[in-house]
Order: sequence, then C-alpha cells, then structure tokens
Amino acid sequence: MHPRRPPLRLLVVATALALSATQARPALPRVLMVTYSAGYQHEVVRRPAAGELSTAERVVAGLGHRSGGFEVSHVSTREDLNRLTVTSVRAYRAILFFTTGELPITPKLREAIVQSVRDGTGFIGVHSATDTWYGVPEYRELLGGSFDGHPWHQRVRLIVEDRTHPATRHLGEAVEIADEIYQFQDWSRSQVHVLLRLDPRSVDVGRGKRPDGDYALAWTKSYGRGRVIYTALGHESNVWADDRFQAHLLGAIQWALGRS
Repeated sequence: MHPRRPPLRLLVVATALALSATQARPALPRVLMVTYSAGYQHEVVRRPAAGELSTAERVVAGLGHRSGGFEVSHVSTREDLNRLTVTSVRAYRAILFFTTGELPITPKLREAIVQSVRDGTGFIGVHSATDTWYGVPEYRELLGGSFDGHPWHQRVRLIVEDRTHPATRHLGEAVEIADEIYQFQDWSRSQVHVLLRLDPRSVDVGRGKRPDGDYALAWTKSYGRGRVIYTALGHESNVWADDRFQAHLLGAIQWALGRS
C-alpha cells in the first residue's frame, strides 16, 4: 500500500505560506569589513590560518548574527581586495575599516568607496583606520582625522560626552579600559561630534602633543549623506573580548546603518 498523499490543495496552501514567509523576511543589510594591513598588522586582525577569521572578524560577524541586524563580508588579503569592484562596493549598506597604510587598490575603486559614503553608505572606522591613506585628502576628510602617534598604552579613564548615542549610552558617565591610546592630526572638535574623550587626569598628559589636552577617542560626523563613526579603541585582544567594547561597536554599526 502506498501512504496517503495530502490533498493537492493543502500542498498548494503550504507552499504559498512558505513563500509568503520567505518574501516577508527582508534581506539583512550587508557590511563590508576590510582588515587588510598595508602597514603594521595588529594581532586582532591577523588570521590564525588560511580560511579562519581573525579575532576582530569573528567578533563583528558574531555581533551581526546575535543581533540579527546585519551580515558581514570580510576583506583581509590582497586577493580579497583584488576581487572588489565599483559595483560590488556599492552593494553594501556600510563599510568598516580596521586597516593600515596605503591600501593597494586602484584610484577608481578608492573613489567609489569615498563616493558611496557621500551617497549614503555608512562608514565605521576602528582603531588604525586613521593610520590609513595618508595621501588621500578625501579619506582624511571623510574620517575626520589621522593618526599622530600613541603616547599612552595603559589603563585609562574615558569620559562619555554623549550618554544617549547608541555606541555609548551603555557606558555611563565614564569608563576605564586598558588599551593603546591614539592622538590625531587634521582633527578639530568643531568638525565632529565627540562621543568619548580621554580623561587627562588618568595619564601623564605631558606625553601628548595637544596644548589643550583635548584627546577625543570616538566621534561621529556626516560626510555627504553618509553617517561616519570612528572609535580609536581596539588595539588589544582583551578589548575585543570586553562586553562594553562589543556593545560600543554594535551600537556604532547599527547607527552607521541608520538603524538606531
């Protein structure tokens, strides 16, 4: 005997419901994460083996998966960079850089990245993103500053200037963290919205270069229609394992995507 088959009308209804559920579920926004190091390679972006993700890549992919808010594509090697095109870059809703040096891509592709942000793509710069493309004025303008040394590598106190922003609202008035602390050139408080700054009382501030002692460590800005956010944190592996930093980064990505 053959098992009874369900009536055709039930199969049609079940198929229609499945298709409806699939169609009702919108595709997640895609984030392009670039961790290619043309200069110094940080340990947190070094892949342990071919085909394995680095610490930073795993954390960001995990944030996207657990939040259900975005999917991540990774660009870490020269071959990955070579596969990028003007068209593929424009398919992403946000671009995240943890990079160093003069990235070896064509001027046309570089301009496509900058133009996509002008046109509304979000941009997240992490740590050494400011140690990238010194010879590209448009990139420095996009990001809001460039690396000018790291006078401190220690536990510091950070003052939270914006306690309502998605990237910092979980931190309270201040937070202590051990990391490599940057200072910047081509940076002006009047051109950005500061989220975090170094508490100068927590370091030997005389080792820095700014006479005013104003060392911002996270900020936002607009670039055309694009939302740009930068955090100088993220040198140490322990920072990437810190729930506070992960919440900071998740809020930054969600804000850059226009989701908060």
